[in-house]
Amino acid sequence: MTTHLLSEEASQHLVTEIVRIVEAVALERTRQNQKRYLNQKEVMEEFQCTHRDITRWEIAGLKKFRKGKSWIYDRRDIEQVLESLKQ
Repeated sequence: MTTHLLSEEASQHLVTEIVRIVEAVALERTRQNQKRYLNQKEVMEEFQCTHRDITRWEIAGLKKFRKGKSWIYDRRDIEQVLESLKQ
């Protein structure tokens, strides 16, 4: 005999909410991946790195560009530098 912890309705609601959350996370990741230019904070969040890491990447050849008072980085340049540092 099988015992169910949740009713059928509660189970369906749980599945629906999980799917909604996963879709929202996937959409946010897609949006982030489509953004080509990132400021330092966005780089640190997306690449899970520190300001010191970014400085090391700049020494290794990462280019930065001035946008107003902020520095921005091209996602493609970041990926290139990270790939070169792997080798």
